[in-house]
Amino acid sequence: MVQVVAIGSITVDIVVSDMPADLARGDKQEVGSIDLYPGGGALNATAGFMTQGESVRLLGALGRDGLGERLCAHIEQLGIDVSSVQICPDQPTGKAIVLVEPSGSASVLARRGANACLRIQAQDLQADLIYVAPLALQPMESLAQALAQREKGSTCLAVNPSVACLRQQGQGFKQVYAQADVLGLNAVEAQMLAGVQDADIQLDLSVEQASVLATRLQHHSQQALIITLGVQGAVLAMNDQHYFEPACQVAVCSTVGAGDAFLSSFALAWKRGLEPSHALQFASQAAAARLGQWAANAFPPLFGQGADEVLAL
Repeated sequence: MVQVVAIGSITVDIVVSDMPADLARGDKQEVGSIDLYPGGGALNATAGFMTQGESVRLLGALGRDGLGERLCAHIEQLGIDVSSVQICPDQPTGKAIVLVEPSGSASVLARRGANACLRIQAQDLQADLIYVAPLALQPMESLAQALAQREKGSTCLAVNPSVACLRQQGQGFKQVYAQADVLGLNAVEAQMLAGVQDADIQLDLSVEQASVLATRLQHHSQQALIITLGVQGAVLAMNDQHYFEPACQVAVCSTVGAGDAFLSSFALAWKRGLEPSHALQFASQAAAARLGQWAANAFPPLFGQGADEVLAL
């Protein structure tokens, strides 16, 4: 079994399905559903790891409020190790409003809250696989310091950087980027990391363009650098080779959480010793499974079906 620590945001996701695409300011319309789910990048990745039979220690931050207490109790009941979850007394638990259109396209309004207070220590990084979901600037700086202080070993470090870190590209992020064994980006994020100006960023890249960019962005040739291309699939640059995996064909319910599902699954497959092409295929299938559901992960809603019933399924 792979010892996993998932680092990043823990939020309450308010998921609105069948959101009218033509909603105008001041309108009031009926939607498909409104539910509260456990979410955030670290929790989304945790769900994927647990689906594959791995135990996960979660490293994130919650506010000292009723919502944080309810969320922590909920995810602990699901079997997640919450011993490293931190409580931030002067910030609320993070929240996100996820607006899902009938096409599956999703928009997210987020308030990081306590997640911006996360502090990471070297002892937090004792694991076979460290998965880093998008972090705010200060937690990224503390991660860089913790990595510098840890004992070197065979740990796999997989990083899904936040837009804030890609824009700022501070010293801490650069240090983490250099040490990452696996780095995952979408097409826009890859161009941001490459220094492309906002006005010149393309929403879509061809497979050839992405392959060239992936090689350019590798900090070293052994680094697995992935660029996801939405409905096209994903490219991987690694060990002076390129790989491409087309996206699985699936009816899309929601796009939220697919990125974390893809990268966390690739990192796990890579750590288990799968060949790059097989790891890409494994990741693509995990992302497809996530696209077929409303929420960003497979966990039950906070105020719905009991967790004990879900675990019994």
